[in-house]
Amino acid sequence: MSRLLVVTSRLPYPPREGHQLRSWHLLRALASQHEVTLLSFRRDEDVVAEIEPMREILASLETFPIPAEHSRRSLARALIKTLTTQEPYVAAKYHSQALRERVAQLSRDSDLVHFDMLPLMACADVVPVGIPVAYNAHNVEHLLLDKRIDIETRPAIRQFLRSQSPRLRKFERAACARADVVLACSDADALVLNEMAAGSAVHVVPNGVDLESNRPAPAGTTIRQQLVFVGQMGWFPNRDGVDWFLREVFPLILARKPGVEFVLVGKTDGLTAPPEVAHRVRLAGFVPDLRPLVHESAVYVVPLRAGSGTRLKVLEAMALGKAIVTTHIGSEGIALEHEHSAVYADDAESFAAATLALLDDPERAQALGTHARAAAEARYGWDAIGRDLLGHYDGLLARAASA
Repeated sequence: MSRLLVVTSRLPYPPREGHQLRSWHLLRALASQHEVTLLSFRRDEDVVAEIEPMREILASLETFPIPAEHSRRSLARALIKTLTTQEPYVAAKYHSQALRERVAQLSRDSDLVHFDMLPLMACADVVPVGIPVAYNAHNVEHLLLDKRIDIETRPAIRQFLRSQSPRLRKFERAACARADVVLACSDADALVLNEMAAGSAVHVVPNGVDLESNRPAPAGTTIRQQLVFVGQMGWFPNRDGVDWFLREVFPLILARKPGVEFVLVGKTDGLTAPPEVAHRVRLAGFVPDLRPLVHESAVYVVPLRAGSGTRLKVLEAMALGKAIVTTHIGSEGIALEHEHSAVYADDAESFAAATLALLDDPERAQALGTHARAAAEARYGWDAIGRDLLGHYDGLLARAASA
């Protein structure tokens, strides 16, 4: 058993969004074989009172506020820093001297340090030489930013994002080069990260799904003429995709089937539906159990136009046996086959047509969902992914010990 130090950008438990799901299941796998100390930032919405299951598997847990979220002065410092230096805003936002000092102290007695998400790699410089560093790359962040720049229509925001692009690319390249191992979510991400890693090992550790908790709808479940999307609107690819769907796709669907309803599950962050479709849009907000809403929906839509990594909510939809209509970006890195386990459509007309076709053909929708569940069982169970992760870390730990 080795001593691992894990650093996360928010509390992984309870896992209520995609980022937390990946962080939690990887943390759980590591703690099953090793002594794990967790240092985690906490966000305002993190529920500290509910983290007992996480404490039960950890040797120790310490939390830290995100300075830029809790202090206007810290936020101003982060903005000034990113405007006057080459440090990207995402790194300046998460700067915490208290966290850096604890990473420096605890890493001296650790056998490996695992940084979960890119901004935290700013602390990798305080890890002693000889202690392996792992970087868990949830996305290829500079590609995500470049796609946002392409989509952004507000001139001032677009100019700021453009100023960030070279800074972020440089920071991400340095982070990959500093890490002894980089964990990518998909083969596509791994190809890009490998070019940036300058000799570091890059391993694909895909996102997964809890196959036991997420099962297809029980026999007899009533399937409604309802479309569903799961995702919080605070993450810009989700917001952009839903805005696009409501503005350009959903009106085409309602023109043919005026009784169809679109249900958005997840924090809305002020989202309002366009007036012409608002009467058929239900903003469910956060729900403690999304499965009933997904089970009763005829089609699970993934209208994303930006992002990298893999979408954990898509994997959940697969495990739940739903018919999925998705853009190529929306399910990038996931082993879905067009017209067999999902339908791909990238423009408004084809997305609407694919969705309407499934609403018209429940048997075909059910067949797609059955094949999607089979694909989830074959490749995306968290237990198998955890075993692969432990294998990669065992090799890294053994090499460090022999050195």
